Amino acid sequence: MPLKILSYDELYGWTMDAIVAQIGKKNNCTFCGVFRRQALDRGASSLNVDHIVTGHNADDIAETVLMNSTSSLVSEKKVDHFSVMRGDIARLGRCTSICTQGEDTIKRSKPFKYAYEKEIVM
Repeated sequence: MPLKILSYDELYGWTMDAIVAQIGKKNNCTFCGVFRRQALDRGASSLNVDHIVTGHNADDIAETVLMNSTSSLVSEKKVDHFSVMRGDIARLGRCTSICTQGEDTIKRSKPFKYAYEKEIVM
């Protein structure tokens, strides 16, 4: 399979530096996350790939759960916006599943979900 390198500028007409310059440093993680996931799907689609396998490990999953649970608390200083506290179990389930697939996205797998980073990093 050939290596395919895509840039945000090529895909969206924006670089992350331009986005940060436009909106500031506070909310750029949202753009980067959405752009990154879409870029993976678009790149895989252009190569006729039907399954994306990532190297996410247990530490990554834990970090994602904590970031999703606390991001609103940190930005809005409101306790009632915790994903866990508001019962956003579906979102937490998606970010902790080994395999996921949306209606119009390519299937994704995280085979290292139960491996800790220290066990797989050299």
